[in-house]
Amino acid sequence: MNKHSFIFLFSFFLIMGGFHAQSPQYIQELKNQISKSKDDTTKVKKLINLSNNLSNFEFKDAIKYANEALAISSKINYLKGKTGSYNSLADAYWYHSDYEKAQQYYFKAYRISDSINDKKAVAFALYNIGWILCIQQHNYKEDKYLYQSLQMYQQIKDTSGLLKIYNALASYYADRFKQEKKNKQYFDSAIVYFNKGIEDAQLIGANKDLGRIYGNLGELFYTEQDYRIATYYNEKCLEIYQKTTDSASLIVCILDMGLCEMATNHTKEAILKFNVVSNYNTSHEIKDVQVLTLQSMAQAYYQLKNYKESYNYYQKYMALKEEVDKEAYSVNIGNLQSNYNLEKSEANNEQLKQANEIQELKNKKNKYFIFGLLAIALIVLFVAMLLFKQNKQKQLINTQLHNQNQIIAEKKHEIDSSIQYAKGIQQAILPKLEELTTQFNQSFVYYKPKDVVSGDFYWFAKVETDFYCIVADCTGHGVPGALMSIIGIEKIVQAIFGKKIIEPGNILSFLNVQIKQVLKQHSDESKQKDGMDLSLIKFNHDCTEVEFSGANRPLIIIRNNTLIEYKADKTAIAGFTSDNQVFDTTKISLQKNDMLYMFTDGYADQFGGEEGKKFMTKNLKNLLISISELPAYQQQEHIQQAFSNWKKNYEQVDDVLVIGIKL
Repeated sequence: MNKHSFIFLFSFFLIMGGFHAQSPQYIQELKNQISKSKDDTTKVKKLINLSNNLSNFEFKDAIKYANEALAISSKINYLKGKTGSYNSLADAYWYHSDYEKAQQYYFKAYRISDSINDKKAVAFALYNIGWILCIQQHNYKEDKYLYQSLQMYQQIKDTSGLLKIYNALASYYADRFKQEKKNKQYFDSAIVYFNKGIEDAQLIGANKDLGRIYGNLGELFYTEQDYRIATYYNEKCLEIYQKTTDSASLIVCILDMGLCEMATNHTKEAILKFNVVSNYNTSHEIKDVQVLTLQSMAQAYYQLKNYKESYNYYQKYMALKEEVDKEAYSVNIGNLQSNYNLEKSEANNEQLKQANEIQELKNKKNKYFIFGLLAIALIVLFVAMLLFKQNKQKQLINTQLHNQNQIIAEKKHEIDSSIQYAKGIQQAILPKLEELTTQFNQSFVYYKPKDVVSGDFYWFAKVETDFYCIVADCTGHGVPGALMSIIGIEKIVQAIFGKKIIEPGNILSFLNVQIKQVLKQHSDESKQKDGMDLSLIKFNHDCTEVEFSGANRPLIIIRNNTLIEYKADKTAIAGFTSDNQVFDTTKISLQKNDMLYMFTDGYADQFGGEEGKKFMTKNLKNLLISISELPAYQQQEHIQQAFSNWKKNYEQVDDVLVIGIKL
């Protein structure tokens, strides 16, 4: 065993010792709280929590407490408790590879959640069902469950839920990349969703989820046979899980590290890790991970040409794989007793073997002492040669890193130049601000993209005697959002100038159909569900009346320090919106000195302040009321300063666009 392997295993057992020192205390504390609980609802919640904490290593106890929670929930008709109990039962069966029962319980949780319109619980159930069907069973035609879960989490703006579904979608595409002849398209899709998950995990500080994503990225690059990048992500995963009490996730990370070592011919080091993983899997009955571990052990010993050990592990692998593939879990006392007797027999044999070895060592002690002196001299010489070799390798690596850094810098410069060029194109497509200020002397546009290019855009133009003004927020930001904005502007121009559509609601309906056609969203199998939120107003010739239509974006009018809000239709343009969607048009009479505001959601969604919370639409409305009587240029300055003061050192989360017009 080399020095690095010894340090790794020593550190691992220290960590695992910490886990088993902490976990029983917390479990016992939960049990004490349950025994003292007088309120049934509170007792159900704690029983579910206890089951969840036991599901991946104490299967029978996890099932027992989940069933107890289910019985109490059924007795008091506590529907959310029944949902949680079913999810706990499903998790326990899933951890032990009984996917058939897990799927049955997830469906029960789904049906109850749907009946009480608990969108968060429905999204979670769809996520679990989709994971089993698409990832565990490779039933890729059922990916609708994952996308339905994504849509619901987006609707309720649940960052924690979005983090789960991003990881699931990324794993789904990674599995397709592995199963379907390594189609590069699936690899790219997996990377996109993994990056979304990393962004959300870092935003809310979800370290365990971040570690899970890093581990999955390591597996993806392992499939790509890029073992250097795979090892990089596995080490980031290990670094996170060493600070948590999630031993099951840590063990999977160690397995992935061993696979990379075996692939790079560090087979002995890999076997050390496989043994650690196998011992853990055996004691915790994690069968699906054990299948891969036994297969890896067989391959590792085959690489070392130890064909006997390889064949033994291969037989164990095939036997367990057949059991897992049947998706059946049962507790057989006879088997447990046989295993116990076998382990006891093996332990006795091992003790006898160790005793014989000790006696043999004593007999050869004098002989080894002489050879020991010679060995020390050889070791000193070997270490000197090794240090010399490592120094040469270090110099070579430094040279390679320098060359790679130069390549990366050149690529970055090319990308930055391309994006700056794209910015110029987008700026050229946007209308000139003079077109607005010429029509309305007291008006302003506050436009602050998150990145170089933006998914928010504005558009205004005088058409005969009418004047149109539009504020739009496309899906995403940066380059993807900018591409959507170009499509949106082109279709707006086509609607107003090409098709001569004049009513705002009809213009939005036209945009909905046209953008869905461009993105080929009419097929049920289409995964391209991008769209946009939009607010459109049309002034008549003397500005005494305005017609308004909106898709998820309102119109605000402040009159005599009183805010009047005109709601938009609660649906986006394109994406999941149907082709025959009708958008309402509202006619609004205007008065002199009315102040009109249109804006995207980027301003209100910005995190900041003393507690790192969102600015919120309510605060934006109060800000607009407070500045509504100021000249337009001062209003813009106040809006800009308020945004900067709130954001401080926080990263800008989205594109920002606010337009104000005073009559």
